Amino acid sequence: MKFKTVILTCVLLAIVGYKQPVNKKENTINSQTEVVQSEDFSDNLKNWAEGINNNDINAIKNLYDPNGVKIISSDSILENSAQIADYYMIRKGSITSAESIFTIEANKERGINYELVRYTRDNLKEFVGIVIWSMENERIIREFEYTEEYTSESKKIDTTNIAQRRNLWVELCNTNNPENLVKQLYSNNTMYFNHKPIVQGTEALIREYGYMNNENYELNLHPMKLEVVNASTAFEIGQCSGSYNGKYILVWKKQTDGNWKVFIDSNI
Repeated sequence: MKFKTVILTCVLLAIVGYKQPVNKKENTINSQTEVVQSEDFSDNLKNWAEGINNNDINAIKNLYDPNGVKIISSDSILENSAQIADYYMIRKGSITSAESIFTIEANKERGINYELVRYTRDNLKEFVGIVIWSMENERIIREFEYTEEYTSESKKIDTTNIAQRRNLWVELCNTNNPENLVKQLYSNNTMYFNHKPIVQGTEALIREYGYMNNENYELNLHPMKLEVVNASTAFEIGQCSGSYNGKYILVWKKQTDGNWKVFIDSNI
């Protein structure tokens, strides 16, 4: 796929009849964000970066589902667009570059897409995020996001154990015992997102996965993209087959014993 680079600039629109409010603080931010985009890239990432760089709380809020979820950590979950917008307003600094590194249509009828994005802030720190987009009234909005800081050591990480753990996931799932599956392969602070209030913890997930007790239930996982972000985090997007044929997202976290476990699980 060919990539092209565009420069995002702040554009001031002259609107007839508009009066600048008295005491309005002049926006002095020079919002220039380099965005590497593929041929099918939309304006979503650009608008998100510009909203943050322009310190525009309404623009940021409007890019998210009203009940959108942003996971910062297992102890810090934002569950609506207002909270997410406030979070970005507090975090000062600009985004200097942003890139879509992988995107896949997850559900055409519902307008859901999965995307991996990479961006750099003006402090030179680099981040990789996983985003779930959805269509609402012909407007594409962010439904879910989770971001981790990227480190160069990620290039040295051996992903063999992740592949082994994925194979074990399939094996345990197909024994129709979700309790065993979750307790062996999910972290204690695991979270599950399925376009409704987020499920937290292994006990809650075992109950959520109760349908796997059906002896006729079977599933396989086919990874499409595995992106190691740092020494302890990897993002996976893939395709299920069997009793369920939708796309899936897994965020793997390396444990103290060296094994990787699922920290975040999501599907259509």
